[in-house]
Amino acid sequence: MGNSKRSGRVLDLRAQIIALFTSLLLSSIALAALAEENTKTSSASANTVNVSSVFGELESLVKEYYPKAKIVRTDNTLHFEYKARGLTGTQSGLKELSPDSGGVAGDVMVKPGRYAGRERNPSETNLILHMVFFTAPYSEPDDRHLFTRLSYPPDASVDFLSRFKTIIADQKKGVQELAEKPAAPAAKPAPAEVNSASTAQPAASSVQTPQAVQTVPAESKAPETVAAKEPPKVSFGARKLSKYSYPEGRFKILLPGNPNCRYGNTLGMRSVDYSYPESHGAYMISYLIAPGAIIDSKISGLLDAVCTNLSKTTKSIELKRNSLTLQGFQGRQIELAPKEGKEQLARFRLYVVRRFVYIIGAAGNKAWVDSPVVADYLNSLEVVPELTAAEAYAASQKAYAKKREEDKRAFEERLSKSRMEHQEASSKARKDFERSQADWKFRRF
Repeated sequence: MGNSKRSGRVLDLRAQIIALFTSLLLSSIALAALAEENTKTSSASANTVNVSSVFGELESLVKEYYPKAKIVRTDNTLHFEYKARGLTGTQSGLKELSPDSGGVAGDVMVKPGRYAGRERNPSETNLILHMVFFTAPYSEPDDRHLFTRLSYPPDASVDFLSRFKTIIADQKKGVQELAEKPAAPAAKPAPAEVNSASTAQPAASSVQTPQAVQTVPAESKAPETVAAKEPPKVSFGARKLSKYSYPEGRFKILLPGNPNCRYGNTLGMRSVDYSYPESHGAYMISYLIAPGAIIDSKISGLLDAVCTNLSKTTKSIELKRNSLTLQGFQGRQIELAPKEGKEQLARFRLYVVRRFVYIIGAAGNKAWVDSPVVADYLNSLEVVPELTAAEAYAASQKAYAKKREEDKRAFEERLSKSRMEHQEASSKARKDFERSQADWKFRRF
């Protein structure tokens, strides 16, 4: 019964968000007159690169797909290889490894400053025997970059490559991690303040590891600070998530199972809703397709208006709102709680990707919403943006040039084959003529 109530609340919140989006899109933005603009790269993230966390995630990922891989890890470097052999040529100054079928090789290093090498950043190069993915995301607060080079064969797992690139890309864009300041120390050494600090702490962002609360013991005279230990979070089955792909919605996401689907049409805009209820809460993903691309300068105000009106229309308490990006596109994260029932929480992320509006969220038991499995789910969203007119033209020109090259190559192969057949026929005819002449001369008939 509690599960159905939580699922119903998620659907109600989702319906409110979609209704707000459509009304604001139609009233405050003239969609018929919207001109498509090129999306520009968002400002550099203010998050610092957590080297230990990044290396830990990469090491776990490699062990998951290549259990027998050789992994060498130091404070600032990570090297892994499996079924790889050395090559003489290199573009990066590193030892070049060429992985065989089913193998992999990679290097991740923390280096000072921005990347200033000659290799294009990021890039993916086909070296015939294997592919090489290179990137060097820069962390402005640390003034250092993450030099990353991954070599893989053509049969490498697409899921492994996608997760590897996502882990590295998150360090630059700050898409999946939202930095939060630690809770302020208690002003006076009273036990009541310790309790208030511990109860206030769950309001911190669930995406980042919670900070330790600094308290002062009541019986101590010296102003010493003691870090309060927190109980470990329950994973709620984080390893059970699987990747699902939705071509029409142009996105991929991790889910614990095949979700329920519902199609709709809101004021002439196509909307699609997916939901997956569980005992602790419910997952939801929705997308809305607008008639035209939304102008960049209008997106920020639109997202803020939706968040503000959502808490009012649902009569919920807005606990937190964060700005974030997804692959360079603007978004917001909002946390809502009902006025009654402190153990319930809803966390939504809203993104505008040209014509598509994505809404992903989870609502239910607060401990479940704050758990790693929900964080993995929220962080797993990948979108494939529609091409702009300029991008579509460039893609068509590239496809046309490729087709011409293929046709030219095929013509040259046919011409070469025809010449060889002609030469062979001429040679055979000449030999037959010489044989007939000899037979006539020596009367061999």
